[in-house]
Amino acid sequence: MKTSRPLSVSTGLGLMLTVILISGITLSSCGNNQKATSETSAPEAQPATEADQVSAKPAEVQYTIAENYFIKNGAQLPESHKITDKQTFDSIFGMATTMGEKGKPTEIDFDKSFVIAVEKGPVQKQTELLPSYLIDHYDGKLVFHYNVKTGEDISYTIRPVLIIIVDKSLAGKDITLSGHNTE
Repeated sequence: MKTSRPLSVSTGLGLMLTVILISGITLSSCGNNQKATSETSAPEAQPATEADQVSAKPAEVQYTIAENYFIKNGAQLPESHKITDKQTFDSIFGMATTMGEKGKPTEIDFDKSFVIAVEKGPVQKQTELLPSYLIDHYDGKLVFHYNVKTGEDISYTIRPVLIIIVDKSLAGKDITLSGHNTE
């Protein structure tokens, strides 16, 4: 009659180390084969073409908020909501300088940037325009998402404005606005 012998701790430990070692060798050799295959079969990366960009996923665009400006009386924003030069900007907006370092209007370099401007008004309610995000859809369109926060009634009329500064390389794109009311 055959009897089974209990494994000792050292035999069990040795067996476990052997299994781990064999598993590790197998996995690393699979990874090396995959790496070698991808290195030899992958084409070199090419610069993105316009056709590639059209099929690309939309990307978020960085911008800076222009602070301390107001819309001059009688001035109207362009239908495109895009302003690409200082002369046009200065004909629409005035500087709303206040005391302190944060009271200076944000500097805009129209050689490197353009602005997208949104207004809500005239209104007789506390109204704030809050930027959310700017998306480049690669199809010739930038979509600017923002929120409109409306508060209490006020006894005077205001023209709330939101101005963002965007890199000039995107100035050729059409602008679409997407405003959402919030409480």
